[in-house]
Amino acid sequence: MGTKTILVLLVCVFLFLVLAGCTNGNTAVNQQPQPQPPPQVPSPQQTYACPDGSVVTSLSNCPKMKCSDGTEYGECSQNKPKFCDNGNFIDKASACGCDAGYDVQNDSCIVHQAQTQPASPPAPKPSISCTSQFADTEHMDIFDSHVHISPTISASQIISEMDKAGVSVSNLYSGSLGIISKYPGRFIAFVDTPDSPQPSTWLTQGQAFTTSAEEQLKTGKYYGIGEANLRYYSGDIVPPPTIYVPSDTPRWLSLVDLSAKYHVPISFHFVPDDPSANVAFERMLSHNKNATFIWAHLGFNNLPLNSTKLNDFLLRYPNLYLDTAGIQNMQNPLPKPNSNWALLANGSNNGRSNGEWRQFFETWNSRILFGSDAGGGKNGLERWLNYADNTVNGATPNAVGHWGALLSNLDYNSARNILSGNARTLILKEQKPSYNYLVSSDGMCHSISVSSNSSVSGLTFDQNARAITFTVADSIGTVGSASITVPTAIARGNFTASVDGQSVQIKEIPSSTYTTVSLGYTGGIRSITIIAPGNASN
Repeated sequence: MGTKTILVLLVCVFLFLVLAGCTNGNTAVNQQPQPQPPPQVPSPQQTYACPDGSVVTSLSNCPKMKCSDGTEYGECSQNKPKFCDNGNFIDKASACGCDAGYDVQNDSCIVHQAQTQPASPPAPKPSISCTSQFADTEHMDIFDSHVHISPTISASQIISEMDKAGVSVSNLYSGSLGIISKYPGRFIAFVDTPDSPQPSTWLTQGQAFTTSAEEQLKTGKYYGIGEANLRYYSGDIVPPPTIYVPSDTPRWLSLVDLSAKYHVPISFHFVPDDPSANVAFERMLSHNKNATFIWAHLGFNNLPLNSTKLNDFLLRYPNLYLDTAGIQNMQNPLPKPNSNWALLANGSNNGRSNGEWRQFFETWNSRILFGSDAGGGKNGLERWLNYADNTVNGATPNAVGHWGALLSNLDYNSARNILSGNARTLILKEQKPSYNYLVSSDGMCHSISVSSNSSVSGLTFDQNARAITFTVADSIGTVGSASITVPTAIARGNFTASVDGQSVQIKEIPSSTYTTVSLGYTGGIRSITIIAPGNASN
């Protein structure tokens, strides 16, 4: 190979190496890492607020809201025709129906009235329910408006005792929301007003307590305020009292104002044994007409009960109610101290109320709430253990049964209102039930219904005069009203009415099966008479 040829080859190799190096350099440049886009930040998750205040990511996860008996919002209760409407019960018979023996009238349930009678029926005897003088309290719903919980007994034990006694709901003083949520529909709670014991804790905390009480009421989970001890004796009535807070103390009156603002009752223990203390007490009752007061222990507690004085209080203060708590524990014979049960009960009549107190309970049947005071006092545990039984010494046996027997000679409506109806209306804001009376006419039993904002009692029907007579009771200075539904089978025609013997104007709405007569009257204890000149055959 010549020299020239070798030089050509060397040039070619050189050029090849140069070109290869350029190619590798370009590849290296092209392989440099490219800048990456910034990481994606996840968008915040959508949340929703539930009616109970909890926060969830889906509305379907909201806790089911329920009324006091466990019925979910927007559903019908087992207690027809009640419908759970955003925490309140309303009558909605059009959706919920009525129990057997009742007919749907708008959204209410009325006693079924036969549309036709067979030709020439045999003359039936009046139904025993038409003539019975006693209420069947053993099978009535019971709302205990006044019980206490303490470290000596568990909530599950209390539920067991309530079940044995036939009590559906209890107002659990000093109860926590945790206990109430664990047993939905069985307990309610008031804003607690604790003692320490003197001076009262709520009093020493001043404005801080009022602020705290209002924050609790704003939640809608508390149904009232109390029970506060304003004038309390731990034993016999021997002054000075164990606890005394003048009822017109500004701090207490600030709580009274919360009662008015949030439309909840405020309850208290006040023994009226001192004239100057009583003056302050009445200043409190007059302080705010929109407040609602529950005077515990029939007012007098272990001071001898006085129906005349209680009647006077109820006539003068339309926002005042009484509860019966603890009176069954005062079993000493008269005239010893702590003998109030002997003042109420007729020992020769199976423990039923005597004439004086039967009249008082019936006259004011819409202003009295049953309460047992189970769990209260130094023997609180024994009171619970003897709530429905005779289990231990140290407390009156069968406390609830004592009241069932005492009230059993009242008319049905009065006993029902005291045992449960008034608490459901006043505390749970359920609709006030109408009064239904069975009367006998031409050998048949018929129902007369009265709807009223007053206490109604003593309804009678004079078949010969076609006259219906009953008593209403409300506070002086108020205006009452009543609507009376009368079957045409017992009276029809142009009705007339009188109040205490004085003629009054009425509104009359007739139909083929009944006539509704409405009228108004001034407050007090009044006798109302309604007369129709004709009957079904006229």
